[in-house]
Amino acid sequence: MPYPLDLPSLTVHYVLPNSTVLAAYFRFVREEFRLHNMSRKLEAVFWAALIGSFLVTAPAAAQPLPQLPPGVTTEDAIRLFRTSPEFRDFVRMQLLSTGLTPAQMRNQLVAAGYPANLLDTFLAAEGLGPQQNDEELLSAMSALGVRSVTGQPANTGGDPSVGGAPSALAARDAVPATLPLFGLDVFQGDPAAFEGLLAGPVDGSYRLGAGDQLVLILTGAVEISHELEVTRQGFIVIPRVGRVFVNSLTLDQLRQVLFDRLGERYSGITRSLDAPTKFDIVVAQVRAQTVRVVGEVAKPGTYQISAAGGVMSALYRAGGITERGSFRAVQVKRGTELLAEIDVYDYLLRGVIESSVALQSGDLIFVPIHGPLVKIAGEVARPAVYELLPGATLGTLIRLAGGLTPYATIETASIDRVLPPEERTEAGSARRVLTVNLRNELDSTTYTPMLPADSVTIFPIRGPRRNSVTIAGGVWQPGTYQLEPNMRLWDLIRAGGGLKPDAYEGRAQVRRLHPDSTRHLMGVVLSSTGNPIPREDPLLQESDEVTIFTRTDFRPRRYITIQGAVRSPGTIEFTDSMTLRDAILLVRGLSDDAYLLEAEISRVRPDASGPADSMVTIFKVPMDSSYIFDASSYVTRPVATSAPDELLYPYDNIYIRRIPGWEGVRQVTISGEVRFPGTYTIATPGERLSSLIERAGGVTPTAYPEAVQFVRRQDGIGRIALDLPEVLQRPDHHDNLVLAPGDSIHVPRFIPTVRVEGAVNLPTSVTYVPGAGIGYYIGAAGGATHQADKGKAFVQQPNGLVAVGTQPQPGAIVIVPQKDPNDRGVLQLLPFFVTIVQVFATTATLVIALSR
Repeated sequence: MPYPLDLPSLTVHYVLPNSTVLAAYFRFVREEFRLHNMSRKLEAVFWAALIGSFLVTAPAAAQPLPQLPPGVTTEDAIRLFRTSPEFRDFVRMQLLSTGLTPAQMRNQLVAAGYPANLLDTFLAAEGLGPQQNDEELLSAMSALGVRSVTGQPANTGGDPSVGGAPSALAARDAVPATLPLFGLDVFQGDPAAFEGLLAGPVDGSYRLGAGDQLVLILTGAVEISHELEVTRQGFIVIPRVGRVFVNSLTLDQLRQVLFDRLGERYSGITRSLDAPTKFDIVVAQVRAQTVRVVGEVAKPGTYQISAAGGVMSALYRAGGITERGSFRAVQVKRGTELLAEIDVYDYLLRGVIESSVALQSGDLIFVPIHGPLVKIAGEVARPAVYELLPGATLGTLIRLAGGLTPYATIETASIDRVLPPEERTEAGSARRVLTVNLRNELDSTTYTPMLPADSVTIFPIRGPRRNSVTIAGGVWQPGTYQLEPNMRLWDLIRAGGGLKPDAYEGRAQVRRLHPDSTRHLMGVVLSSTGNPIPREDPLLQESDEVTIFTRTDFRPRRYITIQGAVRSPGTIEFTDSMTLRDAILLVRGLSDDAYLLEAEISRVRPDASGPADSMVTIFKVPMDSSYIFDASSYVTRPVATSAPDELLYPYDNIYIRRIPGWEGVRQVTISGEVRFPGTYTIATPGERLSSLIERAGGVTPTAYPEAVQFVRRQDGIGRIALDLPEVLQRPDHHDNLVLAPGDSIHVPRFIPTVRVEGAVNLPTSVTYVPGAGIGYYIGAAGGATHQADKGKAFVQQPNGLVAVGTQPQPGAIVIVPQKDPNDRGVLQLLPFFVTIVQVFATTATLVIALSR
């Protein structure tokens, strides 16, 4: 049974793994926190913590209780779990490892429905907080998602805001994770896409170093080329010229040096434009150099990058800057010297790195923790979380976000601010909302400084379009127009292109907005009754909405339905003066099996009143061969001529009949041991199986008719068991079925085996033995298993018939089913017998009592 733990208000059950697992778990915790020399009391505390970590709120299959230290009872362990200062220190260490502040923990406890001071015992540096309920304490810690009391991380599903070290975004509600950290996604692509070139060419600012492969080419009076490698000492050796020191020289600087050195050996090389001998030197292979990338990057380590690459290439190789890293102060160090601080925003926003530095082997790139983060949301081009440099203002943040969108309001913006600790003068004053005038920020008349964790919201413009009126409906150009001085209704109608021919002139509507936001509807008669001056032409006001109705707005959607022998049966829209011929055209004509003498129409009576069975009139209309619109049709059959075209009415239901007895080509397939297997067409509607076998040349001498497989696909019937030898002998036999389209008949060869399946030890095929029964074949398959219901074994004969207790034929299948786990046989009657006995015993007792 589960072990109950008595708590003040309820009983909770422990579900524990076995002792070996818990002992290994205990050793892990002790090694994790280097607690090797624990007292017996402290060891009991840890065992209690282990027990508490497996606490659940429902009983389950339990394992034996683990062995506690000698002399320590379960009650002692639980008491220490409640009161031990050592255990309180241990839990405090786990809580602090999450990175959450006490205030954040209390807020999350309240949000989860726990008292805010539930963990104060462990959060306080000295003294004890209020007495906790053990079960509530453990479940609260689980709800927080902090590390468990055993030192194992809680399963938070990967949410950085719950448990573990909080991320730069999720740990601050002022900087929520709903907006991305700007620049973070740049490093999430393929790192190889940012690799520097390993082969030339490179520009003239490229600095040479050991390992570069150069090519020197002389043309003109001297035609020669040399492949040169920069040695470890920083030299190249040019034949007939000697050594030239090139280390740290740019390619352009090397060209200037070579003018002098080559000119000493080749008289034709001068700085003149028409020198008889010219030269050029290019980098054919760029050297690889080793740099270290450490700090807040995804994969710190040592990497080889192309010398043509730079800081960005190294950051890409290291997996990019994490959300904890700084994008504004990436440091490049050479030894103990700080060479440069790279602002990655310069690259992300302008495509350049102003403080670029040429990396060398051994350089170190360090990404520190990010600086102040702020969020900007709303009507900016790039809402995101940004890292700001000291002295940044609201205007700086808006420029980083790409500026305001055209829909941004510049009257007000909101800043949700977390005050610095020194400004929190009283409880509940940690946060504040500021309202700023963006117009002043954009005009540089005011500067609002940004503080860490600020959350800025730029609001969209609100309210209707000013100085405008709207017209919709029966005009040629509906839309919104400028309200001109003294503009009237017909001025707006003319601006909209005038009335459409189907405009309803009996009444238009003008919806007018009042200053108190209520609306008033005015009806206006548009018809001028033949006068050049309209009867009504009211003055318009700002935000008026004019609706011109059309006569088609009031018409119901009328339709007709056509079914039967047409190519696309269904419902089509009714049009005035539509005829039967028009309707058949709209459904893409008749099908080949259409009956051309007449069609049936069901029509709603225009005076539909009276009994329900008299609301529809059904009649027949003549048709003829002219309803076949395809001149190349191969359909030839008797048709009528000169049939009148029937005028249709709304909601008519048309049914085009099919030719009686019409059927397309119907086919069946016969395979196996017949002389001419293949696919045959059913000759007559009543053709039977024996006729098909005769047309297929009969069965071959090797055929096994007893195992015929007859499958009917029509209506999903499947295999039909039949006696083919009797069918071949007696055509009037009841198994001589009438063929149906899609039937498949297979006559196999003789099958000399019997298949045994189901609850046997070795399902297999056994050689057929004449006269052998089911028991023989079950025994040949290794016998029945202990789960077999041998009494219900049955045989599926080769023709598909299923029988119990018959002898298998060649090709049959013996199937041994398993026992029903719910079928307990006589045991099912046990409750009944117990009840009967109880009734008899009660009756006997009553009789004895009455007889006394």
